[in-house]
Amino acid sequence: MENKRLSEIAHEIAAIATAGKWYAKNKFDIEHYENILKLSRELLTIGTDITPEKAEELLEGNDGYQTPKVETRAVIFNENEEVLLVKDFDGKWNPPGGWCEFNLPIGANTVKEAFEEAGIKAEPYRLAAVLDHRKNNNPNSMFSACKCFILCRDLGGEFVPNIETTEARYFPMDSLPELNTRKCNPAQLELCLKAFRAETWETVFD
Repeated sequence: MENKRLSEIAHEIAAIATAGKWYAKNKFDIEHYENILKLSRELLTIGTDITPEKAEELLEGNDGYQTPKVETRAVIFNENEEVLLVKDFDGKWNPPGGWCEFNLPIGANTVKEAFEEAGIKAEPYRLAAVLDHRKNNNPNSMFSACKCFILCRDLGGEFVPNIETTEARYFPMDSLPELNTRKCNPAQLELCLKAFRAETWETVFD
């Protein structure tokens, strides 16, 4: 069996056990689910270089029913249809964004990320797409996540060096820098450009 499939099984077992532990009332059932969680971590180490400690970190999740993480990306085009990208410390570029904070709705999180990473005051106005992370960006990801691509208007601002990004700049769509395709790929930016050009738009989703 391929290691990827083992990883998928381990994650699914862990999700089921975590939900079961949350809803269980009987102390013996709770103990059984905890044992299943331990087995799922062990399964993740079989045939891989993942240590037990790393497996525990990867499978650690919130209590309760397990759902995908939510990620927001602020996609901003200027009047020349150039797209705003920020440069990560790894040297690659992406639209500003990240995991949605537990206490913020999607719109507010998009505004926060755009300001923190690009120094831009963003105004969200259109949800272009909600796409599955593993299907479109990283099939080997340990996490299940939904990426929300949100078109925003640039209301002004100035880039300020920060702990996440080193630069912010507009790029022509036919001359993009190297992207971190695990966060955003050229096809996703092209989709957002179509949404930007459209008078009306139906959100694309997997």
